[in-house]
Amino acid sequence: MQSLAQDTEQVTLMQKVQLFERALASTMGDDLQHILWLKSPSSEVWFDRRTNYTRSMACMSMVGYILGLGDRHPSNLMLDRLTGKIVHIDFGDCFDVAMTREKFPEKIPFRLTRMLVKAMGVTGIEGNYRFTCERVLRLLRANRDSLLAVLEAFVYDPVISWRLLEGTKRVPGEKHDVTRRKTLQEAPRIVRERVIDRIKHKLA
Repeated sequence: MQSLAQDTEQVTLMQKVQLFERALASTMGDDLQHILWLKSPSSEVWFDRRTNYTRSMACMSMVGYILGLGDRHPSNLMLDRLTGKIVHIDFGDCFDVAMTREKFPEKIPFRLTRMLVKAMGVTGIEGNYRFTCERVLRLLRANRDSLLAVLEAFVYDPVISWRLLEGTKRVPGEKHDVTRRKTLQEAPRIVRERVIDRIKHKLA
């Protein structure tokens, strides 16, 4: 398995699936669950931390969904040791940039792997997590106009615009440089409009 994992570019899709399933079978995915329990001085503190963890995870899942936040690997999820709350860092891949990139595009709205779910306890996503998700999403949609006003300013930020345009590439069959230049000139406006439309759709 290690020899195949060293060069994933050379293996078939089926082999990648087999590698993934073998990796899942060889691990329990309960590391975070154990950390919350072992680092708590009492059952009461553990319960409070687990509740804080679940609610903050739900809140950030919904906020990340609206923002189109990608690249949510474990190193970008910080856990407060005292409160158990989850804090996200590295907002570089926002506005669905990770979903539209050419190589290894992400297909999920937010990260919710088994390690994160197991740490929520016996109810998993069907307790505090779902309840908090629903309340946060209702709150975000109730303040739709204010959120759109703020997010539109970020969409027009030069740094963000550059990230959004990274995926812009030559259109197949496009032969004339004039057409190409015109396409590139209009690309920023088109991409920004699409981003804003996606956010509006999520908040509808």
